[in-house]
Amino acid sequence: MAMTIAELPFHERPALELLALDQDRDEPVHDYAGYGWARIDRLWLASDTAPPRQVDDALVLALHSADDGEVLATDIELELELPDRPPVTVLASMFLERWLPRLPTASAIVLALCNPHRATLRPPGAAVPIHYALGDVVAWLELDDRGDRIRLAADTWCTLQP
Repeated sequence: MAMTIAELPFHERPALELLALDQDRDEPVHDYAGYGWARIDRLWLASDTAPPRQVDDALVLALHSADDGEVLATDIELELELPDRPPVTVLASMFLERWLPRLPTASAIVLALCNPHRATLRPPGAAVPIHYALGDVVAWLELDDRGDRIRLAADTWCTLQP
């Protein structure tokens, strides 16, 4: 029996677990396929082309693009690995349309989602800015004098305004 987008097991998870930062590592975990969402008080979006941007009160959605996904100019094919079932694919636009209204509100939404074909996403009708990357996204946990600091690094970060 087919599963609808709304029935996908997209759940809240602890931020460090969601972003695979709960393990000591020196390199990105390329085969990590976890997904879900978390509220994060503060994180930084880093790129090679601009200074890191602080984002406060973020709703972070961790998703994965399909490794062999179709090249789309304005969308991303997502792939979700399901327990005891084959993986499913869904377009990011359809996923966000169904899931954003069901998630808690925040001051910003951050898509921790690789965008290998550098698609230019369309605004999904959210009431807050949505940050998304062009290229791969890598999560890092940095320690500074104030404690842990989550940094999401990508080639470029784009923002969809409400």
